[in-house]
Amino acid sequence: MARGWWGRFDGAGLPALFLVALCGAYGAIIVSILPSLVGAWISDAGLSEQAAGEVAAANVLGATVGLVAALVLVSRWPLPRIAQLGLVFAMAGDALSIRADGFIELCVLRALAGLGVGLLTGAIANWIGRHDQAARGFGMYTMLQFVLAAGYIAAVPALAVHAAGASVYLCLLVLALLSFLLVPLLNLNGGDVPLSKAPPDLRAAAVESRPLLKLLAVLSFGLFSVAAVGLWSYMLRFGELLGIEAGEVAHILALSALCGIPGTILVVALGERFGRTKPLMLALAVYTVPVIVFGLSQVTAAIFIGAVVVQSIAWAVVAPYFQAVQAALDRSGRLAVWGVIVVSVGAGLGPALVGFLIDGESYTVAFAVALGVLALAALAGVIPSLAADRKET
Repeated sequence: MARGWWGRFDGAGLPALFLVALCGAYGAIIVSILPSLVGAWISDAGLSEQAAGEVAAANVLGATVGLVAALVLVSRWPLPRIAQLGLVFAMAGDALSIRADGFIELCVLRALAGLGVGLLTGAIANWIGRHDQAARGFGMYTMLQFVLAAGYIAAVPALAVHAAGASVYLCLLVLALLSFLLVPLLNLNGGDVPLSKAPPDLRAAAVESRPLLKLLAVLSFGLFSVAAVGLWSYMLRFGELLGIEAGEVAHILALSALCGIPGTILVVALGERFGRTKPLMLALAVYTVPVIVFGLSQVTAAIFIGAVVVQSIAWAVVAPYFQAVQAALDRSGRLAVWGVIVVSVGAGLGPALVGFLIDGESYTVAFAVALGVLALAALAGVIPSLAADRKET
């Protein structure tokens, strides 16, 4: 039986699920707040734009390494220990970054912070992946990414009046302290013992013997990430080419990102009431429609605004349901961590692919290829999602 204050929570209930998602929010918002960090490295540390981009790459690479490490450690360590180690690394990297002003120093410290974030994210994804209401859990996790990233971006300028460049790290450290307080909740649902000592989950045995389903489940999510992140990376430039002023496009994109919150609320409300296949495929189709519109029609400012809003809402539905499929196929939660790793790789490849396909000011080929990648994601994803739904039925 769980000991400590966390023992008052039902591990199968929604309150514990929400608090665990909140515990992981510190790690989940890192990619969303990179523009604020990059800006601080340029304006306060005096780095060039290229150097700041390389520091950001070190941060993201460190997070990917941390995710892989978490995947290995879940069989050997309890989840709270993995999360605590990750928080120690991440908080050390954030705190020491306050005084760092050199390129090499920042690269090392941001890689250290990224490593910690990856360990924490891996532990959280594994815990939610084991939960019977994984779709709702990942929906909450995604929703908190939107909400807290927006709060962070708003808080940094206000705090900068008193703390100058340190504000970007102090806001992160506040979230890290909150995560530290919530880490004991990971003791619930068997997280207090390594997977190697946990009882076998007989509900997953029939599906776990089919590795092809697992491969398709993570590959489909990775393909979606390649297309979605690749296109998103160039939406600012695409909006400018349509004749919209750069500042206005940035404002549109910021507000459209917040529009993902209703999508995550929808996921939390629906859960797996209608299975995973129907909402996943419907959201994928909705996300794809603006890509077709961008590629085939004369896009006006109003169409651009509506399209990016629709995509943000659909994206917020697609991601949690992809993760819910992975959770259903592997109740140990390992596959959910693999999914995050593959998405991290896809997010890195997407901008490079789309950038390669852009011909001057023409995005036609880029949109066509992105459409093909989204179709592959749907084809690869429907098979494991149907298997997961049949298994639950």
